[in-house]
Amino acid sequence: MFSSFSYFPFSKLPYQVRFLSKRLSKSATKRIPLTTKRARKGYYKGKGSTKEGHLTSKSKFIVNWNKRLELIVPNLEDFKLKPYIASTVSKIPPEKRESPMG
Repeated sequence: MFSSFSYFPFSKLPYQVRFLSKRLSKSATKRIPLTTKRARKGYYKGKGSTKEGHLTSKSKFIVNWNKRLELIVPNLEDFKLKPYIASTVSKIPPEKRESPMG
């Protein structure tokens, strides 16, 4: 009817029984892609980006210039606003400052 091994504890079985765990081994976690569920708090993977080319079979990246991001910057001559500068910066330019040596 039943085999005699079915009533013995696992330590007395003639073969090893491998139990599958919910957790992955340390070596297995290195091989799978990192996701937001497997990373620590604060990891942000991003939304992805546009592909600006492709990889060849020899892992060389070929740029497709039609897909490159092109930034169009307006002419900033005669622009009255200044960039943000901290209040601790001296208002006297370095060329006009008196040197402490002379």
